[in-house]
Amino acid sequence: MAVRRPPYLLRLKVVNFRSLRDVEVHLRALNVLVGPNGAGKSNFLDVIAFLGDATRDDLAPALDRRAGFDRVVFRAAKGSRQTISIEVEAAVTKNSSLKATDTYTLEFSSDKLKSGRSERERYYLRRAESFAFKRTAGPGRRITVKGGLITFHKPEGGEDTASLREGSLGLSTLPKLSPEDGGEQVEALANLFAGFRVFDVDVAAARRPSQERASERLHNDASNLAAFLAFLAERHADRFDALQRDARAFIPGLDRLEFTAIGGAGEGTVLTLVERGLSGATTLQEASYGSIRALALLALLYDPSPPRLTCIEEIDHGLHPHILDRLVELLREASSRTQFLIATHSPALVNRLTPDELIVCERGDDAASRIPAIDPEAVKAMEQELNGELGLGELWFSGALGGCPE
Repeated sequence: MAVRRPPYLLRLKVVNFRSLRDVEVHLRALNVLVGPNGAGKSNFLDVIAFLGDATRDDLAPALDRRAGFDRVVFRAAKGSRQTISIEVEAAVTKNSSLKATDTYTLEFSSDKLKSGRSERERYYLRRAESFAFKRTAGPGRRITVKGGLITFHKPEGGEDTASLREGSLGLSTLPKLSPEDGGEQVEALANLFAGFRVFDVDVAAARRPSQERASERLHNDASNLAAFLAFLAERHADRFDALQRDARAFIPGLDRLEFTAIGGAGEGTVLTLVERGLSGATTLQEASYGSIRALALLALLYDPSPPRLTCIEEIDHGLHPHILDRLVELLREASSRTQFLIATHSPALVNRLTPDELIVCERGDDAASRIPAIDPEAVKAMEQELNGELGLGELWFSGALGGCPE
């Protein structure tokens, strides 16, 4: 039996990012966030997406995409300069483990600056970063970045320094370093965020014929659903057969999936559903909303090469509660290939979870998010005391775990 590796992202501590005034969350392979609207679930997921944007495009563009620093910083914070801090603990580098983790910290703030003779105020970003790669055997590595200065801290003591273009983010720039200076380690950490997938099915786009005959990468909106499933059928027959068996359970009356090449030279693919008792086949344009959602989720869950992190909001939307048992089983199986961060409002889905998989979110009177609103160990103790009389979803929906609208 293969040894299950630890989750890639182990801990996330966030200060002053939107409603996340001061939260620290320990993460597992499967993480399901519940709570009312405005509790901070989307903000928590956006922290990871923000790090991905900053890795690809740098810090300022990532902020601009969110309407600037003033719209990202916790707005109830008053007084002098406010600093946003994001601390990540992960296990992504070659020799990392639960006992020898990778840590990255980013702190940044916005300051006002008067430009020359003009009284017009301009803004600039102060930033500082720290990378620490621990080892169970042998020395680790620590790199810090402040302004335009990179400092390499030697395990035996002392420092080496190098310059960095002012305004550049080390997370995006330092992967260019040599392996001896830690480039490979920083790159592994950067790739964790740059590859973060937010899966949000565009049902209208997924209904259309794919413009490729087969595609080995599923688009984040499932717009190439037909081509990706054709790829699985051709190159991963065992996975496709298993997917098709689950599709029969998820979509009543389904017998099999069929593909037709279009475009003369086979440039595109049409996916149809052959249903028991019906002549001909059902096109995706004719299939129900829930059927499209189900096929897209199954495609995601059977993806042989997913990114390391996957986010899905409202995963149960359009799905019948009777299939949630199998859905959670599939999520657990797929979490050995991609770590899941999922948001839901469904007590029926939460009923299928373990306390370790549940993260309850709520918003305090000070407008700050509380994540987790209750310690998983307290949830576990409560569940054991009830001895199966109530499921986690019922406990949550009753208000016993917090995270419910008042």
